[in-house]
Amino acid sequence: MKLLDAISSGIAHLAQNPLRSGLSILGIFIGIASVLCMIAIGDGAKRLIAQDIETLGGANQVQFWTRSHIWKRNRIVRRTTERYTLEDAYAIEAECPNVLYVLPKHEGYTNLVTSRNGNQSRPLLEGVTADYARGMYWELDSGRFLTEGDIENAKQVCVLGADTATELFGETSPLGQEVKIQYGWRHRVPVRLKVVGVMKTKGRSLSIWYSLDDALCVPLTTYQQRITGTRYLEDMVVFFKKGANIDDIVDSVKHVLRKRHRGKDDFIGLWIAKRTARRLEHIEKVIKITLGSIAGFSLFVSGIGIMNICLVSVGEKTREIGLRKSVGAKWTHIFLQFLTESICLCLCGGVLGVAGGWAAAQGMSRLAVRIVQIVPEWPAVLSLPWMIASVIFSIFMGVSFGVYPAMQAARLSPIDALRTED
Repeated sequence: MKLLDAISSGIAHLAQNPLRSGLSILGIFIGIASVLCMIAIGDGAKRLIAQDIETLGGANQVQFWTRSHIWKRNRIVRRTTERYTLEDAYAIEAECPNVLYVLPKHEGYTNLVTSRNGNQSRPLLEGVTADYARGMYWELDSGRFLTEGDIENAKQVCVLGADTATELFGETSPLGQEVKIQYGWRHRVPVRLKVVGVMKTKGRSLSIWYSLDDALCVPLTTYQQRITGTRYLEDMVVFFKKGANIDDIVDSVKHVLRKRHRGKDDFIGLWIAKRTARRLEHIEKVIKITLGSIAGFSLFVSGIGIMNICLVSVGEKTREIGLRKSVGAKWTHIFLQFLTESICLCLCGGVLGVAGGWAAAQGMSRLAVRIVQIVPEWPAVLSLPWMIASVIFSIFMGVSFGVYPAMQAARLSPIDALRTED
C-alpha cells in the first residue's frame, strides 16, 4: 500500500460521512472564527485611534491644560490662581531641549457667527498662532493661513473650516468676505473678521465634541484682545522630536513653568498622546489573551470530540485494517491513514474559520459604524500572520488529537483485527 493511497483513503472516509465530519469541524470553525473576528475588530479600532491621534497632530505631543480646581475625594479642595501666558509658550520653546514648537491656543463655544448674506453658524472658535496648521497637519484648500504679522498686530482676520465655510457661504467662495462674531452674551459688541483662507476637510475626531471642519480660527492675540478680553491661555500643545523621552520633556516643561509661576505647578494638567496609545495597546493585549484563553479551551473541547470521532472510525474499520496489514500494508501506512482524517478535519475547520472570521468581522464592522455614528468607516483588519497562525494551529491540533487514534489503529494485530465482527 503506497503512502499516497493511505492518505487518500483517510480523506475518502471523511467524504463518506459528511454529517459526522461537518459536526466535528463545527467546533474548530466556531472557535477560530470568533477569535479572528474579535481580533479584526480590535485591530480596526486600534487603527482608528492611531488615525484619530494623527488627526489631532500626531503622537509626538503633550497637551497642557489648566487645572482651575484641585479635587480630592470628589470634592473641591481649593482653586488654583496661576494660568498659562503667551510668554510661557515662548520660554518653553527657548529653554526646553527636544521641543520643536509650542502651540498656545484658546477654544470657545459660546459664539454665533453671521455672514453678510444672513447665514449663521456656531463653530468652534479657536484662537491660535501661525504654526497651528503645521502642527495639526491641516492643509489649505484656498487662500492662506494666519501669519506672524496677523498675530503681532491682532488683525481682524479668520480662517474657516470646510463645514463652517459651507454653512456660512454655501458654494460661494468665502475669500475676502466678512463675518461677524457675537461672542458670549448678546450685549457684547460683535467683532467683524475678514476671511483669508479655507481649510481642507479634516474629518471628525473620535471625541464627539471636536471637529476641525467645524472650526473658525482667529489670531490668538485677536481672540484675547478683541473677542474675550482675557490675558491668559487655556491650553498649550508641546510638539517634540521623535525618539525624545516623554518624561524628560514633561519634566523640563514643568521646570520652566514652576520657575515662571513662583514655584507653583498645581495648575498644570496634561495629556500625553503616546501614553494613551500605549494604554490602549495594553488593553488590547489583555483582551487578546482573554479571547485566546477562551478560544483555546473551546478548541481543546473540540479536539477531544475529533479524537473520539477518530476512535470510532478505528472501530468501524478494524477488519479493513487487518485485511490491509495481511496483504503487506506497513505500520506507517495505517498510522498516516488515520492521522490524515484528524488533520483534515482540523484543517478544514481552520480554513473555514478564517473565512467565517473575516465574514463576521465585516458584518461587525458595519454594525459598529451604526453604533459609533461619528465613525464613517470601521476597518476590519485581519492580518495575514493571524490567518497563517490559525491554519498552522489547526494542523497542530489535528496532529495532537489524531496521534492516539492513529497509533491505536497501527498497533492492531492483523489476526485480531480479522477476527473482529462487523
